[in-house]
This record gives sequence, structure tokens and C-alpha cells, in this order.
Amino acid sequence: MSPVTANTSANDNSVLGEDGTDGVTRYRQLASVIRHKIVSGEYPIGHQLPTVDAMAQSHGIAKVTVRQAFALLAEEGLISSQRGRGTHVIKAPSGFDERLRAAINDDAVGAADLEIRILEKRDGVSLPTALSRFGKAHDTYAMVRKLHIQDGAPFCAIEMYVATSVYARFPRGGEKRHKLVQLLRQVVGDRMGATYMTLTVEPADYVLVRDLGYIFGA
Repeated sequence: MSPVTANTSANDNSVLGEDGTDGVTRYRQLASVIRHKIVSGEYPIGHQLPTVDAMAQSHGIAKVTVRQAFALLAEEGLISSQRGRGTHVIKAPSGFDERLRAAINDDAVGAADLEIRILEKRDGVSLPTALSRFGKAHDTYAMVRKLHIQDGAPFCAIEMYVATSVYARFPRGGEKRHKLVQLLRQVVGDRMGATYMTLTVEPADYVLVRDLGYIFGA
């Protein structure tokens, strides 16, 4: 079995919570949903957004809430509304997309581009049954639960299990500065073998609300 396994939780859902939930108003929730669609390319530059009526109906919110979200995005310079022509995307958030993609996909991204916050670390634990499907498990593992943060906003919660004998060879404090996969490759190299990761996209439960700052159930 690979000396490292992981559970990774991310969240990307347009369901809006109650107004004011966790201090986030519904128009800001909607603005965040639209902003993400612009960043991801689902709403490219020049794209016409759904009408106020259509968006209010699809999200189950008041028209004034949609107008407030549009006003916020217009203030950011991302969209423009003109009577009789609708609302169009005129700009994407500069630089955010590629740096976030790198933070997610590039094992070599360090603390200069990515903030790593260790939430919990436990030594001498057994590998959970759900993660022990591949090969023979090591005797004990170090469990590290952490957040990956970009531009001050957490975007990924990770729980990783690294074989104790391997984790002991990591540089002291290295888990706070580098991704564990990068450290693992430095220590184990070609002997690492296969790596298995479980990526879960799910409604935010209490733990994800607390760690990632999302709306409950989003």
C-alpha cells in the first residue's frame, strides 16, 4: 500500500442558505456563485446572465436580492447592466483562476502561493477501514488534518494518513510549508508506488462549515 492516503473535501454548490446565515447575506452568497461561474469559464466574457426574474426564481430568492448581487459584481467591474440589453460579463477576476488551479494541482506549490494551516495532528493511529482497500496497511500512521488557503480564503480541507516510519523522515515543520505529497516524493522517491486519493464533493456539514467557512448545507 502507498504510505500516504487522503480524504479531500471541497465544496462548490449554488444552493443559498437563509439570509444572514453565518453572517453572509443572500445577495453576497449569490454574488459568490456568479463570481465562481465567471472564474471557471461557465460565464465567459460577453456572456449574458439570466434575467433578474429568472435568477430569483431559480434560487428561490427575492428580485431585490438578485439586484443587490448584480450591483456588487458591477462595483467589482465584473458585469455591466444596460436597460434593454441585459446584464453581461465584462471581466474575469484577474489572476485568481490560474493561481488557484496551481494551488490545487501543483505538488510543488509552496507557502509563497499557498497557505497551509494544520488543524490537527495525531501519531500512532490506524488507517481507517475505508482507506485500507489497496494492498497491505502499515502498522501505524500519522494523521494530519489541514486547510489549504488561497488569498485568505480556505478552499480545501484535507485529512491525510502517512506511514509513521515515513513521516518521521520529513523535515521538522515541513508539513506547514509544503504539501505532504511533495514531502513524500522527496523522502520516498521512486519507491512511493501508487497513490490513491478520495475526492468528495458534498453538502457542508458542521465540520466543513467550521473549517471552510461555508454556509451549512451549501
